Amino acid sequence: MIKPRKPGQRNPSLIVRLLWSLCLMQAVVFVLSLVGMLYHLADDRLVFVEKSVLDILLQATAVGPDGLSLRPDGDLDKLRAANPNLWAVIADEHGRQLRLGTMPAIYEALASNLASLGSSEIHPLANRAELALRIEMQTVQGERIHAMAGGAAGFNLNRIILLIVGIFSPYFVVPLLLFTLIATPIVVLHATRGVRRLAREAAALDLSDREAQLSEESIPREIRPLVSAFNDAMARLRDAYYARDRFLRDAAHELRMPIAILMARLEGMPPHPMRPVLLSDLNRLANVAEQLLDLQRLQDPNTELVAVDLVELSREVVSDLAPLALLGGNELVLNAPAEPVWVRGQPAALGRVAVNLLQNAMVHGGSPGVVSLTVGLEGTLSVADQGAGVPEADREHIFQPFYRGSATTPGHGLGLHLAQEIVRRHGGRITVGGAAAGGAEFTVHLPRVPG
Repeated sequence: MIKPRKPGQRNPSLIVRLLWSLCLMQAVVFVLSLVGMLYHLADDRLVFVEKSVLDILLQATAVGPDGLSLRPDGDLDKLRAANPNLWAVIADEHGRQLRLGTMPAIYEALASNLASLGSSEIHPLANRAELALRIEMQTVQGERIHAMAGGAAGFNLNRIILLIVGIFSPYFVVPLLLFTLIATPIVVLHATRGVRRLAREAAALDLSDREAQLSEESIPREIRPLVSAFNDAMARLRDAYYARDRFLRDAAHELRMPIAILMARLEGMPPHPMRPVLLSDLNRLANVAEQLLDLQRLQDPNTELVAVDLVELSREVVSDLAPLALLGGNELVLNAPAEPVWVRGQPAALGRVAVNLLQNAMVHGGSPGVVSLTVGLEGTLSVADQGAGVPEADREHIFQPFYRGSATTPGHGLGLHLAQEIVRRHGGRITVGGAAAGGAEFTVHLPRVPG
């Protein structure tokens, strides 16, 4: 069961989730590596000489014409007091050496070749701590000095952690951060480019094209079943829509003949109070049937849209509906500019939209009353009545098919929906609001074109 999305809840981003997952995985690998190295170095069987011991020794070393010597230094004094067994060998590149304390004999060979050795360590077992050794080299007074020291071995967890971080920082953390911040987004964006292309293709999909479907090429194998299922669903949906459209088209064609026969019979009837009402209802039914056919015509890719003058079209519509308005006790008024207002569309379809809105105003606007059709220079058609208007709560729903404000509302709830669909296919929209006289005002907005 699919859980409904809560209001305001944002859809998760696949790219963000991948980036977070990769960053989290890299962080876990780093922490595990850190813990593993810490466990290795913190093994209680091993001891080592800290680098700070060599730093103090080298800091106190002086290079002179007569060789190497140790200057008086408070840090060195503290170091020797804390480590009575401290020993050290300091050598320069010329073979001169300076020795401090008693060095284990096994390191004599190392001391003889100290000038050839770089930074290194020896970690003995805890029961042979005196064998712990560390070698460092630094530049002192322009000379490269090598120092080897021992007898100051110990175990300090904080120092080990700092040591590990120091080792990791330049050689592991920096490349990891660079990879996380630069390479990972590039890799993820490159891997999801097919999904983004697919989204653009889906947004541009033309459902009126029976052959339209999403491409299954160049997309990840994991997403291909989803795309195939989407294409199958769209094919079934298009088949259902085409079947519905065929039914509506055929039904509209079948209705035209009986409507025409009924219209002729009603017009030939003697005067009767119900005659204007029946003629109005039959005209609305005939208009709905024609609008259904207009929708089918507009769906034809070969349909040609021509320049339509809204002023001339409105005059024809008002002229055709004026007798029907008089029979219903309404006054039909046209407000139009003197110059043409050109839009692009199908004249018959746009004319039926105007007829539908006028008939809707004559039925729901109350009678007697004034129904006005106004043509705007910006390419609008406005139909206003003097009725009760459209409640705010209904204005979002009246264009839905088969929607009626109440059970007593006359009509079938299709006229406004069909009018809206026709206007949409002309690239326009219909809005509803309150008229200046207190009734409802429907406005058709169409893109204007040069005359």
